[in-house]
Amino acid sequence: MIREIMKNDLDSLLRLYMQLHDNPMPEKTAELLQIWDHIVQDKNHHVIVAEENGKIVSSCVCVIIPNMTHNQQPYAFIENVITDEKFRKRGLATQCLNFAKEIALKEN
Repeated sequence: MIREIMKNDLDSLLRLYMQLHDNPMPEKTAELLQIWDHIVQDKNHHVIVAEENGKIVSSCVCVIIPNMTHNQQPYAFIENVITDEKFRKRGLATQCLNFAKEIALKEN
């Protein structure tokens, strides 16, 4: 299932991010939780995930950025595209990116 992340998905997302450039599991500090809260509440910040059997196995981030040029049309920035190594070569990241594209089109 492809969907936007929910606040209680933080641990699962952080486990997936450990495979992104060999990141260590971050400590759940007040600062990290404050950043997470900000991301979840930001209407322009979209964390898209692929979930299988209750586990987040792929993800990307799509941020809609307001813009003063090009008739004030916003643009989308994509980052942190990752698929769990056990789930690669199945098109899950592509599905997440397609979901991000739908958001970008909706946001103009």
